[in-house]
Formats: sequence, C-alpha cells, structure tokens
Amino acid sequence: MSKEETVTSKNTRALLGKAAGILVLLLSPGAMYVIFENITGDIGNIPFLYAALNMAAYYIFYFLLFALAGSTRVVYPLLNAALTVLALAEYFVVSFRSRPIMLGDLMAVRTAATVSGGYSYEFTPKLIALILISVFFSVCAIAFSFKIKRLKVRIGALLGMILLTAGSGAWFYKAGIRQAGIDINMWDPLFSYQENGYILSTLYAFSFIDINPPEGYSTSAVADIDERIREDYREEYESRGYLWKDETSDMVPENIICIMNESFSDLSVVGSFETDVPYLENYNSLEENCLKGHLYMPVHGAMTCNSEYEFLTGNAMSFCPPGSVPYQVYMNQTVYGLPLTLKDQGYHTVAMHPYPGYNWNRNQAFEAMGFDEFLDEDDFETMDTIRGYCSDRSNYDKIISVTEEKEKGEPLFIFNVTMQNHGGYVNEEYESQVHLTQLADMPQTEQYLSLIRESDEALGYLLDYYKEVEEPTMIIMFGDHQPAVETEFYEALYGKKMEDISEEENIRRFITPFLVWTNYHTESGYVDKMSAAYLSNVIVERANLEPTDYQIFMDKMYEQTPVIHPLGYYDGDGVWSDWDGWKEDGENYPMFKDYYILHYNNMFGGKKKNTDVFAVHPQS
Repeated sequence: MSKEETVTSKNTRALLGKAAGILVLLLSPGAMYVIFENITGDIGNIPFLYAALNMAAYYIFYFLLFALAGSTRVVYPLLNAALTVLALAEYFVVSFRSRPIMLGDLMAVRTAATVSGGYSYEFTPKLIALILISVFFSVCAIAFSFKIKRLKVRIGALLGMILLTAGSGAWFYKAGIRQAGIDINMWDPLFSYQENGYILSTLYAFSFIDINPPEGYSTSAVADIDERIREDYREEYESRGYLWKDETSDMVPENIICIMNESFSDLSVVGSFETDVPYLENYNSLEENCLKGHLYMPVHGAMTCNSEYEFLTGNAMSFCPPGSVPYQVYMNQTVYGLPLTLKDQGYHTVAMHPYPGYNWNRNQAFEAMGFDEFLDEDDFETMDTIRGYCSDRSNYDKIISVTEEKEKGEPLFIFNVTMQNHGGYVNEEYESQVHLTQLADMPQTEQYLSLIRESDEALGYLLDYYKEVEEPTMIIMFGDHQPAVETEFYEALYGKKMEDISEEENIRRFITPFLVWTNYHTESGYVDKMSAAYLSNVIVERANLEPTDYQIFMDKMYEQTPVIHPLGYYDGDGVWSDWDGWKEDGENYPMFKDYYILHYNNMFGGKKKNTDVFAVHPQS
C-alpha cells in the first residue's frame, strides 16, 4: 500500500470513528429511554407528548454532563449503568409491592438496601437482552469516544446546556406540568408512572419538595385558630369530658408502651376467606380493659415511616405532598407530637427498633420529635430471628427489660417498631403454619398469615407478663400497613380485578387493627373508623393526661371526619368523599383549612412555630 493510500485509509478510519462517535452521542439517550421504559412498563402506552418530554429530559441530562466532561468515554457508560440499575430496581420493586419507586424511596436508598435480601429476584430473557443492549451502547461510547477538543467550544457548549437546562426546568415547573396535564394518581401511582414515563413522573414529584403555605396561612392565623380552640373547643370538652377519656378510671399509667407492628393486619377486612387454623386468636379474644378497632393507615405494602410520622405527630399524610417522606426531608427542626406531649408531663421517652438506626433517617427524626433515647439493633444484646428479622417475642423481651431496669416510679413511654413481619414473603426456609382452605397457590399470603399468627402469640406473651406487673401499664399496638402479597389474593377477596375496584373499595386495603389495653380497669370499646393521626389523642386522654391545643382541635375534627386519608375522607355519617371537591365541601372545608394551617406551622414554622398550639399547657 502506497503512502498516499495509507494516509487515505487512516483518514477514512478517523472519519468513520468520528461518525460512529457522533451516532453514539446522538442515539444513546434515546436508546436508554426505550430500554428503561421497556424494563419498567409498557412504552407503547405512553402518549406521544409524554414520550417527547421524557426523551427531552434524557437528552438534556446526557448532553449537559457530556458538555461538562467534554467526552462520552466516561459519562455515557456511567449514565447508562445508573439508569439500567434504576430500571431494574423499579422492575423488581413493582413486582414485589405493585408500587413504583417514588421520590421518597430514592432518598432512602440505605433503607432499601438493608431489606432487599428478603425478596427473590428472577432475570427474564427480556431483562437480560435489554441489559446487554445497554452494555453495547456503553462499549460503543468507550470505543468510539466523541470529544470536544477545543476549550472555547467546550465552555460554550456547557454554558449553552446550563441555560437550556435552567430554561427547560423553569418552563416545566412554572407552566409545563399544567399545560401537559401531568399528574400522579395517589390511588394508583403505578398506573401514573407507567402512563407518564418514569423520569417524567419523578421530575413532576420534585415539584412537591418546596411546599407553599396553605391558603390563608400566617402566624396571626395560627394564633386566631388557637384562640378559638381554647375558648370554644377546650371549654366544651372540659365541660362534657374529653372525647377519649375513660370516665370509669382516673389512673395515670406509669408505663405507656406503644408498638407499631410491621405489616400487622387482619386481611378479612378486605373480604372473607378461610384458613385451617386461626391466626389472630389472642387479639380477637381480648374483651376486658381494652379499646379496639380499625385504623386507616396512609400507606399500603411499604413506607412504614409515613405511618409512623402520622401517628407520632398527628400530621396527616393527606396534607403532605403526594409521594413525600417527611422523615427524609422535613425533620430538620423540632416537630411536636406524642413524644413531647408525654415528655412535658414527666415521661422518659424511648424509641426502639431492632434494625439499623439510619433506616428511614430515624436517628434524626426521633431526635427532632424529642425522644430521650433511641435503641436500635446495636442495643439488643440478644435477638432471636425469624427469616433474618428480630422476632416479635424477642423484641418484647427487650421492652420488658427496659421497663424492669428503669427507676421505680419513673413514668416511661416506649415507642417500639417491630420487624418480624417485613416483606417479602418468599422465604423457602420458613414453613408456613397457616393455610388457605379455599384459595390455591397463594404461598406469599400463607407465609404472611403464619407470621401474623406468631405475632399474635407474642402479643399474648407480652400481655400475660404485664398482667402480673404492679405498675399501671398501658399497651398500644397497631399495624403500620397491610402487606404486599399476591395481587390475585386481593382480587379473590374483592371478586374483581384490581383495576375495576372503586376508591372506597380500595380504602379497605389500608385498614389495620389497633389495640389500647391496660393492666388495670378501663372501659372496653370498639372504634370502626379512625385515621392514624388521631390515635395519639386516644392515648393521651385515655391515660388521663393533658392534651395539647392541637390534639383538642383534632378531637373536634375526628367527630366531623373520623378518617382523613390520602385517597379521601369519611365524614361523621360514614359518607366517603375524595379530595377533588374538598374546597367545595361547605361543612368540612373550614375545619380542613384550619387543620392545614396548623399542620403547616408544626412542620415548617421554624422560629415562628406557635408552641402554644403544640405544647402542653399547665392545668388550671
């Protein structure tokens, strides 16, 4: 080959390499969008406008980082890998719990990692093929790297992409969301994520991080509401008795033990089914010295911390941004609730959880809510496990030891979050003891019901111990949410496909049992409908302690709307309404509006937080 031919050949290869690099630069973002949506959903069902917006987001993100790095060699493979991992995570999370990875989940990666071992993962041929295509584009980005060689061009490209990103973001959040009609249906967020596209849905969710004050909010509005609470509501309840006070007992318990039991529920509230052995024998047999009923939890199948937050603070998730996780993003200031209410009345407050303390940012959250101590898995000297999680009985032994070791006469409040019943329910080494007699091939449900039976036995063990304790003791237990088991099981209970159920039928999947039991005489009762946000009121008043103005307000709201839930609300007559027309609800809107203002002040008031509303007042 002559010298001229050699030069020509090199130039040709260089041109082809450059052309290949340009193709990789231009095609990779679009290819990764197609790969991502094929892994996580059905790309064919995404409307053209939403597909275009998703694609634009991919291209802007890829080109911005390309301009920053000046080459595709490193940035493109890293982005491809990150998106593939996220797509696979979304695929498996949806298969486990029929719910997408939402913004709050992305902020709790460490929590997800600690529980991921409890699930089973199967890579289908389609998944493997899509992963290989992603790898192919990454290899091409390395082999045919496209570079911006001139510094001035690179700086210009970067400035241009920064302006384009900022302008696109401003348009999207100021007008684009509204103009495109983008929304997430919290009744069925999975449907919304698959219809909108994952990246578009996630970008939309960022619009909820910066919460604007509710209509009519001001510090003077908070003070006006508090004045009305004191002059009207508190005076009314003091004259006729607090809503949850037990008139047959003046006992103030020395120990208040509250257990939020992981996935504890009675699935028969959804629809009837039969088992070969009972699974809630102890709970169902309790009749003396106890208040029982149905608690409406804000989540299903996951997001324990949101149930926890709503119960401890009285701040209903209905008035938090959709998909938000307050523990992760809103616990940077003092948040008033049950722990501080009890602490202000002399109780030593202890939070307990037999798992890592950083899960769901509990270390910071419990400090913000005023707990004196937080005992996590490192503080459990011994721990018997079931499926790798601390058993309820072992957990309760730790509760017993804490009450035994405290100073005699010291008021103690324990808030304990269990782990035994955590999903998924596919552990092949665990032998189910409860079996469905009329529904076949439901191994997850049978494993779950068997775990609930063990929880029920542990409850009996705990109550038997405290029956013999001289110190007046109140024990509260409730489930944080129902489990994510086979969709076919829920469909069998409903007698229809999940996509065909109504919102009011769907709300039954958010019900868990609750129990308020004492080792001294109290009047028994049953409450059919109550949101988790109201339960702390029950504890304070049934313990003959002083409620805060906020709790007094919530007593009044309970009488008007006993269930406030992200999907809707029940009024005092048992009529269900969704939130679409809540501002036109002449009877309930004024109460909701005041609650929203107080709720916001408790969450975001900072130095302007009105402690008169949320702190305990000395009894007159």
